[in-house]
Amino acid sequence: MKTRWIVILFVGLGKMVYSQGVVGTAEAFLKEENKLKGKSFLAFPEARENPLRRYDSVEENKIQAALREETFRAKASKNEIFVFQIGVWALKENLNDVKIIFSDWEGSNTISSKKTTCYNLGGIDFMGNAFVKKVNIEAGRVQAFWIAVDLKEALTGEYKGTATVQVGEEKQEISVVIQAEDRTEAEQGYDKGARLSRLNWLNSSEAINEDITKGYIAVKAEGRKFSVLGRSLTAGSNGLPQEVRTYFNESNQALTEEGEPIVKEPFRFVIEKSNGQKILLVPQKFTITQQTPSRIAWKVLNTSPQVDLECTAQMEYDGFVDYQLKLTAKTSLSVKDIRLEIPFEEDKATYMMGLGHEGGVRTEPWNWKWDVARNQDMLWTGGVNGGIRIKWKAENYVRPLVNIYYEFGKLNLPPSWGNEGKGGVNVSKNDAGKPTVNSYSGERALKAGDELNYNFELLITPVKLLDPVKKYNERYYHRGGGEHKSYLDSAKKYGANIINIHHAEEIYPFINYPYLDDNTQAISALTSQVHGAGKRIKFYYTTRELTKNLPEFWALYSLNGEVIFPGPGNAARTEALHPKGPGEWLIKNLREKYIPAWYNTVNSGKFKGELDISVITVPDSRMNNFYVAGLDWMTKHLKIDGVYIDDSALDHFTMRRVRKIIETRPEGRADIHSWNHFCSWAGFASCLNLYMDLLPYADMVWIGEGRDYDRAPDHWLIEVSGIPFGLPGQMLEQGGNPWRGMVYGITTRAGWTPNPPHHLWKFFDEYNFASRELIGYWSKDCPVISSDKNTKASAFIGPNDIVVALANWSDAEVFTELKTEVSKWGWKNYEVIVPSIQDFQETSPVSLERIALPAKKGIILVLKKK
Repeated sequence: MKTRWIVILFVGLGKMVYSQGVVGTAEAFLKEENKLKGKSFLAFPEARENPLRRYDSVEENKIQAALREETFRAKASKNEIFVFQIGVWALKENLNDVKIIFSDWEGSNTISSKKTTCYNLGGIDFMGNAFVKKVNIEAGRVQAFWIAVDLKEALTGEYKGTATVQVGEEKQEISVVIQAEDRTEAEQGYDKGARLSRLNWLNSSEAINEDITKGYIAVKAEGRKFSVLGRSLTAGSNGLPQEVRTYFNESNQALTEEGEPIVKEPFRFVIEKSNGQKILLVPQKFTITQQTPSRIAWKVLNTSPQVDLECTAQMEYDGFVDYQLKLTAKTSLSVKDIRLEIPFEEDKATYMMGLGHEGGVRTEPWNWKWDVARNQDMLWTGGVNGGIRIKWKAENYVRPLVNIYYEFGKLNLPPSWGNEGKGGVNVSKNDAGKPTVNSYSGERALKAGDELNYNFELLITPVKLLDPVKKYNERYYHRGGGEHKSYLDSAKKYGANIINIHHAEEIYPFINYPYLDDNTQAISALTSQVHGAGKRIKFYYTTRELTKNLPEFWALYSLNGEVIFPGPGNAARTEALHPKGPGEWLIKNLREKYIPAWYNTVNSGKFKGELDISVITVPDSRMNNFYVAGLDWMTKHLKIDGVYIDDSALDHFTMRRVRKIIETRPEGRADIHSWNHFCSWAGFASCLNLYMDLLPYADMVWIGEGRDYDRAPDHWLIEVSGIPFGLPGQMLEQGGNPWRGMVYGITTRAGWTPNPPHHLWKFFDEYNFASRELIGYWSKDCPVISSDKNTKASAFIGPNDIVVALANWSDAEVFTELKTEVSKWGWKNYEVIVPSIQDFQETSPVSLERIALPAKKGIILVLKKK
């Protein structure tokens, strides 16, 4: 069955005005039942300015226009990504696999149908791969299909084409005429959000390439030894790691020639039968399947009469390693356990974080069982200058939701590792006395042909060299919801050189959409002003929450759960933000398939009284493409210097794309912040562990919002300082203990705390900290040692002096002796100075044999060579 009709409609950029109202689909069908006989659907075009919002109602004039077979005509600019809609109404029954087929556009020249995209029917995923979507429509519902035509090749004049909606054998052909006017969009419409041309960012492949980001080196292969910056992995003949080595020195500020092993005995994949016998897997040919400067991939088939184990792996230039182990049963088999054993060197298993263990000293034994009520599938084990984060997953892995939204999008239990709750991880000593991470899956029965995917990821740490210039010389002014017009003056006052702009303020009122049409001019002016003062400016910009106020909102919602997470809708409850349910706007307008998130009323400026309401987005969706393309546009047109990422849904691959965009700016930067995920709402996830695979592309971490910082030094070292991962860290306000922070060389941020750290920054400059090496209490080479167990001392080494930071972790005053071992630098004599630092300490005489430290405070000393 085929129906042909044409709609004529002039479309400008203003709002559409309709003479007829909206009617429910059920009532509309009764009114027009005679005219709709023989049809299973009715399709109608619609202008971009009038998004189809309601799934159960339609404007009566659209029905009348369709039944009268009127025409659709739209005006556009040359070079524009021109957007319009087609609504499809399922009249009486469900529609399955709705398709829309486009013709070429004929006019002054021919524009190929390949230049037309329907975003609802597929596109380019966040990894750069083409995909097709199947769209079904429930009976009585209206589905919006958003369509774009790339008019880059258009000349002035009319272009005629057709869009044929097809369901099974039934077709309806819509004729469309686009009038390309004698004006050209220099940026294809991306500079005007109201045109909705930015929907094309959904299919962006920007920054998907094999380029290596700054500070890293190409992957080097020597036989089966694969080396990246500061780390190497040697694969055994079976494809699994045989040795993992770090070349970072103890301060993570330089590399060594020989390095130290993190693991020097092979990973063991063990298949133990019910009778206790272990299956011997024989490796076949080891094959390098791909090698580029940014990655190397290999493959090995391991065989036995009972099972095959196909090992496929890839190591990337940042130390990220992806393993896929496919186990195929060749016969029926009763199994006692299938497990992976990773034996660590003792000094490279000093600390651990994850699987319910807070970052700090390794606890042994540590026994953990799979439970998807907890956002736990990763464990980092290591020393400060070498470690490995392991993440266990299978073919059903979907990135979970983070923060208070974990309950709506939990981990999937991996069929292999989880084994219906029988699997888990033990951390203990093996028979040889090595600290060993044993990930087991328990007993099961296998039939011939059964497949299990024992996949896992590794991230070898540190991920980069710790840059003292970034650590000590990059000072942040950061406010939340303040008055941006005062930020530059405040940054100058405190000596900050990087300004972070948060959302929820006049210049940036709506979360994660900084390029609002009404604001881009003001942002551009502000960045120009900041750059003129010799400073940099970054903007809050992350994936996770999406404001209802972005022009593309309804188009993104029409993607049926691809971008906006299809949560419980009006029934959703979150204890922290929405204990009584969503707000009125969401209840009335979305109704279904969403999760309510951040909301805020703008209190000042031209948006005063406006309500910012957001919903949660789907991780690893085309929203990542939109995000990256938006960042690219901002760096090029608004000249921002990077991003402040707050509890992100970004993955490792997309963060690499982000980094490549940021590096197009002189000294571009990204810092990562996290709320406290170690709580029931967030599934007791360790914050830094959760985002560790993003760290290769970040410049700083700011961890622990809502966390009690009155914790042991090992927690500060692992979860706050950033040092074991090669990044600077900073403290939040509630963790702003400057004396303890100085043991790690970290401060708070100006603007965020009532006690800005500018006096410490001045001290950094006076003593040129950017040229010093930090050798902390955790290092065997630390030249200063406190005699008191509750006091930690770290040294900042200069050519002629050593700055020593001591901090008391006790709730009471302590007296400690500072023992020094400075002879390795050729020192014989030195004098001790207590420098005066405003709001931190006053100068006073001191004896290293007896230093008084008040409760929870400390002191900075300078040992000056004579």
